[in-house]
Amino acid sequence: MEKARLIERCRQGDADALGELYKAYAQQMRGVCRHYFSDEQTVDDVLHDAFVIIFTSFDRLRDVHRAEAWMTAITRNVASKCKERMSAVKMVPIEEAEMVSQQTEQQDVRGVPLSEVVRMIDQLPEGYGQVFRLSVFEGMSHKEIADMLGIEPHSSSSQLARAKKMLRKMMQQYWVAVLVLLFIPLTFFLLKKEDAVVKEDKPIAAKQNGNENENQSSLSEKQIELMQVPVHRITAITTDTLQLKIAQAVDTINLDTLSITIAQEQTIPDTTTADTMNTIRKVELPHYDMTELFPDKPATSTKNEKKWSFELAYAGQFDEQNRYNQPFSYKPSPSDAQSLPGPSPTIPSSIDNWTDYAIYLANNPDAVSDNTRSAIMRIALNNAKHPGEDKILRTSHHQMPVTWSLALKYKLNHRFGLESGFNYSRLTSDFEMGTKGNTIHEQQTIHYLGIPAKGVYHMYGGKQWSLYGSLGLTIEIPIRSVLRSDYYVNGLYEASDKATFHAPWQFSSTLGLGLQYHLTPNVGFFAEPSLQYYIPTHSNIETYRTEHPFSFSLPLGIRFTW
Repeated sequence: MEKARLIERCRQGDADALGELYKAYAQQMRGVCRHYFSDEQTVDDVLHDAFVIIFTSFDRLRDVHRAEAWMTAITRNVASKCKERMSAVKMVPIEEAEMVSQQTEQQDVRGVPLSEVVRMIDQLPEGYGQVFRLSVFEGMSHKEIADMLGIEPHSSSSQLARAKKMLRKMMQQYWVAVLVLLFIPLTFFLLKKEDAVVKEDKPIAAKQNGNENENQSSLSEKQIELMQVPVHRITAITTDTLQLKIAQAVDTINLDTLSITIAQEQTIPDTTTADTMNTIRKVELPHYDMTELFPDKPATSTKNEKKWSFELAYAGQFDEQNRYNQPFSYKPSPSDAQSLPGPSPTIPSSIDNWTDYAIYLANNPDAVSDNTRSAIMRIALNNAKHPGEDKILRTSHHQMPVTWSLALKYKLNHRFGLESGFNYSRLTSDFEMGTKGNTIHEQQTIHYLGIPAKGVYHMYGGKQWSLYGSLGLTIEIPIRSVLRSDYYVNGLYEASDKATFHAPWQFSSTLGLGLQYHLTPNVGFFAEPSLQYYIPTHSNIETYRTEHPFSFSLPLGIRFTW
């Protein structure tokens, strides 16, 4: 009884109890290690590793009365594996060992630095991390892991698959963060480059000496007449007359030609009187729309500017929202009681433990389908064998939506545009309830058809790259919602069921910053990192969006312009 109480205190994380357990069994476990090693330093290392696994695995000890045998098995397995590794180690000179160590430190996993991969492994849930380290680092089989941790072999295999999947997601997140960090400096570089080009542009008048003959060939007759006025006649030209001539010239020439005209008028020989020069300096240009006097592009290109574009984009999975062993309450439907003949039994508003769920199923046989009733009842009864510990706990895995989109954009002017189209999104979630092989696995899939409406602002446009921002709203309509349930009794598959349900409409807002590379004048590839906010639907259906209303995505696609 004292051992049972000690183990129970260890399960609860009592540090004093862990110390007492170590003092009570350290010498016995040390003797187990000495069967494999004669070196005391190695024995101490193996003993330390064995007790680390023991202290972190009490939740997997099924029978407290067999704790001593369980700890002995763990110590023996750790020592055996350590001896196998030491036997396989090839002795090399110190110089070669240092070289191998340096090369190992420089190795990457899928391009991710090894230090980052180790940090990702440390972030795995405790059970997943243990199985991953024992399988990948220690090279243990699932049967050996199961014996060491006190779990089933199929549970070890499942946890290893989950751990690998989560690591892949973490690596994808790492590269998304790297791309974003590279994307921001590139954006500032392009904007800075554009400002530098604008600052380096000099007035045409300053370049007149080099291009005088070429510019004069493009002057209109009115300009030539104004330039050829004798000096002694300039004093007779009033301010109003000069303004009229300039106004007439602006209607037929561009800004560069006008600059040449004014510059040449200001370079009149010094014989001009002071009064005449004062008269010329008082000349003011008429008021015109500055967007007409300073066009971003030549006027001749406005007619040929491309107005429409069509794009195909994809945003895939690189994130997963997970919640482990969360309390779950089953909410019976009122229609369950209506299907029974005679007086309806009392239907609880919610059920949060397996005992009550088994009673509910016994009183309401029509609550589940005929082909799954037996399996569900046995799952509930097996999980209800331990009163007080039969709370229904659920583990959730919400995958980030997969989205395909088709969009058509119209360019209002060289800065602003409107965009709309259609997108398809698939939301997938996995749920697991139960313990010790008596579990219910559910896969929830919702298919959405969305209609976005966006405003687009073009910040920069070059021959190879263009930068733009977008802001918009999206309404998504559910077109199909399916829940598949698989039932396992004592680790064996028993039955499955599939049902449809009604998912809510989804409204969201989007803010994005896009970068496009122009492969040809009409075809380009783009990336548009975006931040979405999904407005709560107040539904009891859990998805990635309900757990993560603010979401980051990276749509990638191709755009055709005409």
